[in-house]
Formats: sequence, structure tokens, C-alpha cells
Amino acid sequence: MKEFVIAEGRKEDIPEILEVMRGAEAGLPCRDWYVTDGEEFFEAHMGEEGFVLTARDGESSRLAGFLAVRIPGLAEDNLGRFLGLEEEELKKTAHMESAAVAPLFRGNGLQGRMMAEAERMLKERGFDRLMGTVHPENRYSRNHFLRLGYRTAARARMYGGLPREIMEKEIERF
Repeated sequence: MKEFVIAEGRKEDIPEILEVMRGAEAGLPCRDWYVTDGEEFFEAHMGEEGFVLTARDGESSRLAGFLAVRIPGLAEDNLGRFLGLEEEELKKTAHMESAAVAPLFRGNGLQGRMMAEAERMLKERGFDRLMGTVHPENRYSRNHFLRLGYRTAARARMYGGLPREIMEKEIERF
């Protein structure tokens, strides 16, 4: 299996992250499946709001993929609110916000590897619930969530009225 280096992203990585994100969006059969974000989104996620993991090709150091993780705390848009979670549970909820793998590197299980690393990091920080959203027709992302142990917890209209399934996974803490 091809070697990749997974690490926390830095602000200098943002132009490459945006390039991978645009490439992922362009390859989808329906633009509603993936909501893209800008530089400010990633800067915020590299600060107090969470972290971004990057996966780089072990040979070329080229950016192969990324995963943005958000720590929403008690924010109004914490996905745990769709489940009626109490404040203490909301504080231990993290969002798998955005992920993409460059076409050249697909088929290496990178999204799963990045999500596994994020899960490990979040467990160490005391989180026990992971959540994310997916367009119901985006079978690629939806099946990926399901393979990783997530379940469909709710359905809602988000991001300007787009249909989304809210995915959830409870993880055991150490």
C-alpha cells in the first residue's frame, strides 16, 4: 500500500487544500453533494475551532487529501442539537466537517485513515461523539461514514436548504 504522512495541517497548506477541494467538487455528478469552503473556514479550523489533518504522498510530499474537524462546543449549529443532546454531551461532540482526496490518490483508503487519526486525537481530548453531514444521494460519502461505524441519526435541510443526513458515531473514551 502506498505510504502517506498524516499530520495536522498548517496555514501554509491552505492553498493546496483549496485546490484539492475544488478538484473533488468538480468531479461530482451533482454540485449539491459537497459544499465547499474558503480560506477563512480552514484558518478557523486550524485554531480554536478544531484542526485540519492533511495526508501527503510519502514520495512526492504532494497533498493527497485533507479532513477538517470542528469542535463546536455549545454553538447553535452543533449537530448534537438535532439529537436533543444536553450541554455536557454537546461539549464532547466533534464534527467531521469536510474531507476530500485528490483524484490521483483515491483508492488508498485515505479518508478512512484520516478519520481514524482524527478519532484517536479526539478520544485523547475527551470527546465521545462524532458527527457529520452527507447528501442522501452521495453514496460515496454516505457509504464511507457507514463503513466507519456511523449511523444516520437525523435528516434536515442545511447549507441553504440542501437535504442532508446527519451521521453520528459514539466512541468509547479511554
